[in-house]
Amino acid sequence: MGVMSRRVLPVCGNLCFFCPSLRARSRQPVKRYKKLLSDIFPRNQEPEPNDRKIGKLCEYAAKNPLRIPKITSNLEQRCFKGLRNEKFGCVKVILCVYTKLLSTCKEQMALFASSLLGIIQTLLEQTRLDEMLIIGCDALAEFVNSQVCSS
Repeated sequence: MGVMSRRVLPVCGNLCFFCPSLRARSRQPVKRYKKLLSDIFPRNQEPEPNDRKIGKLCEYAAKNPLRIPKITSNLEQRCFKGLRNEKFGCVKVILCVYTKLLSTCKEQMALFASSLLGIIQTLLEQTRLDEMLIIGCDALAEFVNSQVCSS
């Protein structure tokens, strides 16, 4: 008779289908940046962005620059989806994240500049929505100012 390890057999000693420790999802690690992004964008979006959670994401990006392209591609997808579904609060939060990234990750700006410029271009093409044009202009001004300060 063989010995089963604790990893296979849960603490309760029974093998049942409903045990959360045996579900496939509970055994897969969650990428930290995905958890940070989901914290910033909860299902019931608050009107104001949570600066503390945005700061945590930006600190993570500064410490792990290789994750910046994945973070920005996720932000881009969320932005385009928000524009398509006319959820403009989400777009405002995304631009707050990019503004914070501009100030936090100046050395890694090349990793997310093209993504930010693509979003700005899309916002400036929204001619029927004055609010999105204003947000796009503000984001462009922030980007230009960060370029001037870093050179």
